[in-house]
Amino acid sequence: MKRFPLLLIFLLCCVPTSCRFGPNFRGAPEQGLPVTWVNNMPPSGRTEDLTAWWNCFGDPQLSGLIVRGFSVNPDMVTAALAIARAETELRTTRADLFPTVGGSIGGSNDGGFDTPTSHGRWNGGLSASWSPDIWGGTRRRVEAAAASLGSSQAAAAATRVALASSIATTYFEWISAKESLRFAKAQLAYQQRTYDIVKRRVETGFQNNLDLAEAEVSIANTRAQIPHYAANIKSCENTLATLLGTTVDQVHLSMPSPAVYNRIPRVPTGLPSDLLRRRPDIVQAEYNLHRATANIGVQIANLFPRISLTGSASASSSSDFADFFRGAGWNLSGTAAQTLFNRTALRGDVRLARIARLESAQVYRKTVLSAFAEVESCLIDYARLTNQLPEYAEAARAGKLAAELSLRLYSVGNSNFLNVATAERSWLNAELNLIAARQQVRITLARLSAALGGGY
Repeated sequence: MKRFPLLLIFLLCCVPTSCRFGPNFRGAPEQGLPVTWVNNMPPSGRTEDLTAWWNCFGDPQLSGLIVRGFSVNPDMVTAALAIARAETELRTTRADLFPTVGGSIGGSNDGGFDTPTSHGRWNGGLSASWSPDIWGGTRRRVEAAAASLGSSQAAAAATRVALASSIATTYFEWISAKESLRFAKAQLAYQQRTYDIVKRRVETGFQNNLDLAEAEVSIANTRAQIPHYAANIKSCENTLATLLGTTVDQVHLSMPSPAVYNRIPRVPTGLPSDLLRRRPDIVQAEYNLHRATANIGVQIANLFPRISLTGSASASSSSDFADFFRGAGWNLSGTAAQTLFNRTALRGDVRLARIARLESAQVYRKTVLSAFAEVESCLIDYARLTNQLPEYAEAARAGKLAAELSLRLYSVGNSNFLNVATAERSWLNAELNLIAARQQVRITLARLSAALGGGY
């Protein structure tokens, strides 16, 4: 009979705990996305290029900025800490599946230092407690904690994707501002040369002072734009510093060659269904749906009794340590606790968990639809900009030719200065539009890459 409690403990430990209440998560619901993109005019490229899409631009400075941002950006550091916290919570929750064991040992001696013998006593004890997961509530909590960890990892990936796009976008805007400033200064020098021609003609009596005043207006208007572009450059550098987790004095950029900053690479788009595994925000929404599903089982398990087993063993002896185990004793007890008077509240918790799951399903659906719409919007912008780019280039070429011809005709007295001023302003605007359009194409490609989950 003495062996019966030990046998009972062994049998309870071996009881299969396969019972698990609540629905099992079988993946996110189908969304019925189109087979191909509606605005199917994307640049083509290899799918693997999307992982580090910034390398497609062939700009080592851009790639270096993005890699630097990944390591020091405060949002990335915060995301890593969130993952560490979720991992710790998962380990803590898993620990609830196993018994809690404690032990103690001690001794005493009532003899003196000056006597050859002493009268001592030894004692020790071992205790254990366990709440078997009969209803599967703890395992559902472990499942929910694992889904929370996946959600944190996907959130960190979403931060990484957004950061890469923000750094690239700001860098391209910096290039556009630098190029605009360079051309504005070049145009100012050109207009200064025109002014000198007008001044000579006025001094020789061929033209009146009105032409000279018009030339001064053109110079003043161009000169007024220079501080604007200079401020844009500083603003972009300041934004980059924030994205890189540093101060603006630590950001040192050099202008790449025209072959680099005018390059338009090819970025693969794949199929709309690829978004479900490539977009980290969609993956995060699916993990959140999984967690909400597991929480239903947690709440259902709370409706059933909580069973707890506790056991302890103790032993003691006199000064002869060999007698330690002869005086051993043990006890075993089990309890079953059930809440009786708040069943309505517990059932309400189950209903709330089911509602939360339905809400998470709708959030997932909205996330998928928003991702699809974002990609389509980027494809529309890309098609528009690529169609406009040749026209902007032609306008800049024709504007330069018109400005040169009008100045040549004015120099020989075959045209008035109004034509010269108009042609120069048109040329300046056309060049600035071309510079902005080239960088807008690259910015759109960066946005498209992020919308496709590039960098995940």
